Amino acid sequence: MTDSRRPLLLDIVAVLERHGLPPDAYRLGDEIDPEAVERVLESGGPDTEVRCSVRDVPLVVTPDGPRVIDA
Repeated sequence: MTDSRRPLLLDIVAVLERHGLPPDAYRLGDEIDPEAVERVLESGGPDTEVRCSVRDVPLVVTPDGPRVIDA
């Protein structure tokens, strides 16, 4: 999973910023619940993934971390 010292929330924000979505363009808590995503990943197996989107940026979050899905 992502670095346990760094919350998944920060990893998602970093991925969105690298994709060009500035942090002032959205409120992550209004788009997804990063804590719920983290709980799903922790309770699932190594192949577990959660798909979601933030301001029309499609994401997949796996135990390895979040990434933008190429459309």
